[in-house]
Amino acid sequence: MNSERSLRISSWQGDLPAVCHPHFLPQAKEILWPEKVEERAEIAVVGAGLSGLTAAYHLRDRETVVLEAGEIPGGVCQGGSYQGVKYPAGSAYFYYPWDESWQAWYRELGLPVDEALISGPVSALFHEGRWYPDCFTLDGLRTLPLPVAAREGLIKLAADLASWEERWEPLGSSVLSQPELDRISLAHYLEQYRGLPPEATLFLDSYCRSCLGAGPDAVSAWAGVFFLMSEFSPTSRTAAFPEGNTRLVEALLRALPRPPRPRQIVVRLEPKARGLHLLIWNDLEKRPYRLEAGTVVLAVGKFVARHLLPPESGWRLDDLARFRYSSYLVAALCGRITIKAPGYENWVMGEEAFSDFVISPRLPRSGGRVMTVFAPQPFPQGRDPLMRARPKDKARELLGAVERLFPGTIKEVEEVRLHRFGHAQVVPYPGFLTFLKGDFPKQQGRIILAHSDLEGVPCVEAAIVQGQQAARRVRETLGL
Repeated sequence: MNSERSLRISSWQGDLPAVCHPHFLPQAKEILWPEKVEERAEIAVVGAGLSGLTAAYHLRDRETVVLEAGEIPGGVCQGGSYQGVKYPAGSAYFYYPWDESWQAWYRELGLPVDEALISGPVSALFHEGRWYPDCFTLDGLRTLPLPVAAREGLIKLAADLASWEERWEPLGSSVLSQPELDRISLAHYLEQYRGLPPEATLFLDSYCRSCLGAGPDAVSAWAGVFFLMSEFSPTSRTAAFPEGNTRLVEALLRALPRPPRPRQIVVRLEPKARGLHLLIWNDLEKRPYRLEAGTVVLAVGKFVARHLLPPESGWRLDDLARFRYSSYLVAALCGRITIKAPGYENWVMGEEAFSDFVISPRLPRSGGRVMTVFAPQPFPQGRDPLMRARPKDKARELLGAVERLFPGTIKEVEEVRLHRFGHAQVVPYPGFLTFLKGDFPKQQGRIILAHSDLEGVPCVEAAIVQGQQAARRVRETLGL
C-alpha cells in the first residue's frame, strides 16, 4: 500500500453541511430580521442545483435572483480534472439524447449531444474475476453468471419493458402508468409476481443502490421498472460528457444574465401583501439582509424546505417528512491506473463498499487516468456514519475494496479526491410516487417548489423537468 506521504487524500468536497446546519438545527442561533428591505427582485430562486438553474434559465428575461448556500452551483452535478483528464465527481450521464424534444433543449444550450453519445459497451458487470460486457442488452443477459431461470426471467422482463416503453407516462406526468407497481418493492415484483429466483434480484442490487438510493427490497417496483426501461431498451442511448453533468450546469450558467450568488443562505420566508420577504444570511460578509420578491422558487430538497416554509404557507410538515434521502460518497482515484474495464459504467456484483465506477479515459494510456468510484451508503442508516467519518478512513476503505477486486491498483493511485453528499437523492420507496402524484402540492400562493425529488425518481431529467414546470408556474402566478 502507498505510504502516507506518497498518497494524497483530499478533505471533504461535495455538499458542505457546515454551511446550512448552524441555521437549521435546533440549537441554531436566532438571526433577527433587519428592519428595512435591502433589495427587491421579481423572482427569487433558492438553490442553484440543476432544477434551480433550469428555472432561472427559463425566466432569464425577468428580474431573477438565484441564491446558493454553497460555494459553487450545480448541486450533485460536479466534476474535476487531473493532469488534464476531466472526470465526473457526481452525476455522470443522462438519457433520452435521441428524443426530439430533449435534443432541441440540449441544442438550445449549445451542447454537442452527438459527441456525448457513449459507444458500447455502455454497461459491464464484474463478478468473481470476470467481465460480462453489455450486461443489460439481450445478448449480454444471456451470458450472465446466473441460474438459467434467472437469465430467462430477466430476458422476458427486458422484452416486456420494451413493449411498455411506448405507452409509459413521461416524466412530469400527473399520473402513474400501472400504479399497482408502486405498492410493492422491486424485489417483491421480481420474485413473487414474475417468479424470478433471488439471484436475479442480487444482480440488480448494485444498480438499484447506485441509481435509486436503496436496494431492490426498499425501492418501489414502479421506480425500478422505470429506470430499467432505459437500460433494457433496444433503442435508448446513453450520453455523457467527460466531466459528467457539470457540463449541463456550465451551459445554463453561461446563458444566465446574472450568475448565482454563492454563500447566500436563506434562513426564513415571510409572506407579505405584495409578495414574500426572505431573511438571508450573507456568509461572505457575515451579516443578514432582507430581500423582497414577488415569487419564490424553492429549488431545494424537502429536508431544507421544511425549515423554510412558513406555517401559514399550507404545506404540512408530516408530508414533507415523507421525503427520504440516500447518502453517497464519490471517490476519484487519480494516478497511472491500468485497469481495463470494457464498459463506460462498470458494475460490481456483491461488493458492499461500492457499486460501480467509470474510468476517464476508458482505455489505458501512459499518462494519468481517473477511476471514479460510486459508493452509495446503506439506506437509511448510512448518513450519520458518513458525516462522522474521516476522509482518510473512507479513502482507505474504498481503496481496500478496489484492491481486493483489482489487485495492484492501489500502487497506481497517487491521489484520492472525496466528494460526500449527505442528502444525495430521494429514495422512491413503495407508495411514495403515489403520494407525490396524489395530493402533494407543488405550489401554495407565491411559493413554488422545484426539485428532482418532486418527480420521485433521482435522475438528471427529473431535475430539468421540475425546473421547467416551476418556471411555467412563476409566469402564471405573475400573469406573464
